[in-house]
Amino acid sequence: MNEKNKNLHRRAAIITGWVFIAVTAFFFLGSLIARDRTFSDKENRMLEQAPGINGGQIISGRYEEKFETYFTDQFLLRDMWIEMKAGFDRLIGRVESNGVYLGKDGYLIEKFTEPDGKNLKETCSAMGDFAKRYGEVKQYAMIVPNAVEILSDKLPAFAPAADQGRYLDTLGKELEEQGITVLDMRGVLKKNRDKKLYYKTDHHWTTEAAYLAFLEAGKTMGYNGSEITFDALPVTGGFQGTLSAKSGFRSGEKEELEVFLPKDGSPSSVVNYVDEQKKTASFYDTGKLDTRDGYACFLGGNHPLIRIETPVQSDKTLLVLKDSYANCYLPFLATQYRKIVAVDPRYYYGDLEELMQVEEIQEVLYLYNANTFFSDTSLQMVLRES
Repeated sequence: MNEKNKNLHRRAAIITGWVFIAVTAFFFLGSLIARDRTFSDKENRMLEQAPGINGGQIISGRYEEKFETYFTDQFLLRDMWIEMKAGFDRLIGRVESNGVYLGKDGYLIEKFTEPDGKNLKETCSAMGDFAKRYGEVKQYAMIVPNAVEILSDKLPAFAPAADQGRYLDTLGKELEEQGITVLDMRGVLKKNRDKKLYYKTDHHWTTEAAYLAFLEAGKTMGYNGSEITFDALPVTGGFQGTLSAKSGFRSGEKEELEVFLPKDGSPSSVVNYVDEQKKTASFYDTGKLDTRDGYACFLGGNHPLIRIETPVQSDKTLLVLKDSYANCYLPFLATQYRKIVAVDPRYYYGDLEELMQVEEIQEVLYLYNANTFFSDTSLQMVLRES
């Protein structure tokens, strides 16, 4: 009887081993054979592509890091596994997945990690050098705090996160010393915490938060934003953001997304997507509301270079160096500037020096969310003198 039990256990162990090997081989080979995806609609981001073999990177260990990221991004049925993992994490009481916290009151909050000191120093240095080269041009920086800073009370208990406010303080002092006026939005956002300032399933601020910042910035930038009133118009109740997709948490959650339209029905601006050679009379692409990236209804998403010509009386021209937080903010600025040139350094490969001259730029605004700004490497490259 004992011998029979031993044989059964041995067979079970062998079968389990072969099943494990078969499943592992299936996913490993499937990930290698399957066609690589370049973009994740669910996470709204570019996916890592197969790294080229480079001797220097192999020696430094960078090749192994890039290959590991590539394999993780291209893993077979990746989206399904993310949702399954999130469900399991919730069952065992975990409140963090893939850098996203499962916060209180339905909020998903993206984690803030300590920025790379060297990279941040180079970015600030490039901004300072640019300010010196264009000393006659007014320059402003609005680095918008994320929900992890403004809605810190929504974080789960004992959630480990770097202090974003401390880095914003240090950054503000350094930029001011280099002649760049800092537009600190922490005060106005914290004062209005009773309003919905950030989406619950997405990392972006809401249009209402952007409007509050627009009014506050006017006190420093020299305009009175309250002279024009807006109607808040809900354009969808089925918005689901990237933090839900990234973490797998609250995968069934839908929320409202609003646009703000001027009440006076003033003439439309002309929005020129330069690289795409496309012009439109609207800041909004409602067709994007039916896609995974509903936030892309603002300006149709991210573009390298946008030129906006407005019907306002002002003769001022503004350059905005931006990330996606600016997309819902630019329609407000269009009520104050005759022309706005918006550059997203992550996708722009033109000559910024030439652009400054051709467009006769009079003011510059850096508009980023803090998480993106502190991890960005593209801004310093665009600002460097060619």
